[in-house]
Amino acid sequence: MKPLFRATSVVLAGLAGLTLAAAQAETLSTAQALERWRAANQAVGEFPRGHIDLLRWEQAQSPASAGPTVMDPLAWTDVWRSIQRQRAEWVLPPAANALERRQAQRQWLALQQQAQHAWANAITQQVLLRVQAERVHAARTALSLGERMVALGHWSAARGIPVQLTSVQEAAAELALQAQAQAALEALADLMGVSGADDLASLAKRLPQQLPLPSTLSALPDAEALALKQRPEMRWQSEAVAREIKAIGDGQWRTWAQARDALLQGQSNDPPQWPMGNVLGDHALNKAIATRAAWEREQRAFARTVRQAWQQLERARTMDVLMHEQRLPLNQQAEQETLLRYNGMLQSTWELIDAAHARLNAQADALQARQAHWLAHADWHTLMAGGDIELASTPVPANERGSAAKGH
Repeated sequence: MKPLFRATSVVLAGLAGLTLAAAQAETLSTAQALERWRAANQAVGEFPRGHIDLLRWEQAQSPASAGPTVMDPLAWTDVWRSIQRQRAEWVLPPAANALERRQAQRQWLALQQQAQHAWANAITQQVLLRVQAERVHAARTALSLGERMVALGHWSAARGIPVQLTSVQEAAAELALQAQAQAALEALADLMGVSGADDLASLAKRLPQQLPLPSTLSALPDAEALALKQRPEMRWQSEAVAREIKAIGDGQWRTWAQARDALLQGQSNDPPQWPMGNVLGDHALNKAIATRAAWEREQRAFARTVRQAWQQLERARTMDVLMHEQRLPLNQQAEQETLLRYNGMLQSTWELIDAAHARLNAQADALQARQAHWLAHADWHTLMAGGDIELASTPVPANERGSAAKGH
């Protein structure tokens, strides 16, 4: 048995079977307590940086510390090609008319958008799961150190409880993320036609380590007009509205507009009444009024969607840059500075663990910001190509998700 392992075993043997409740109840003689204290400090003293190196050495001995198998990353183009092969029945016949072609275009754009969302979500959830595994590792390191502190009498049992709670919370969060990552992977696999546990595991290993940074797009002053060109159904509807209005005649429209303005001028908060006799008795006029009003609302809604989709993309891009180029590097620098000060015995082990937690929080927020950017970028392309989108709010990075219980 190696000397370092023997020294560690002395500490672990003294802690075997020891719970917080038992630690409170156990009464040691002065000689026994002194001997335990000396054994623990001797074990810790064989490592340059004390407790934290001892814990890292112990964890490094486990076979589970080996990294995951790396496979060739799967490109988005390969994923999309695989998904298209699953929809061979969607191929249009040569004699398809304009309406059938437009319906097929919308169907393919909707599928592509769904696939892009599934792809981005699967990658992000897998990487978040790896980040959470690091958080669990840090929490267990803190727990091991806290248990030593309690067992040696440096801490009370009450002071060790927050460290235990943090470890439990991180383990529970990992279980939740495992479920989310599995669901995201299953959704992508279903679109690709992948089935079977082995194929699913292979797909997970081939996902890229992170989403690529989307290309930067320039603002389009005529974005609404360009998007409308990809929607012939809106042009057809506009032409139908124009025909109905033309059939009414200018005279009737002027009469109706004058009656409307006169009526609304004297209205209070009560619903408007339309005692307009023969003017409103005209069925064609009533139909044209309703059709034009609905068309104008649809035009305004579409213009609003184009504006908001671009604004969402701009916000997501800014957030992505902010997280990756400012916050994450700053947290990484802070962790390195804390490590240097810890090596100089100017900061405690707990401050080092907290710095690692802060860096992992920043890493998780950066991953989610990249996902939001990627999805907003994909949605913008879908919209400009003639597809339909549902706008989603840009996620705001969470506050610090907690830190290791302080033991200063």
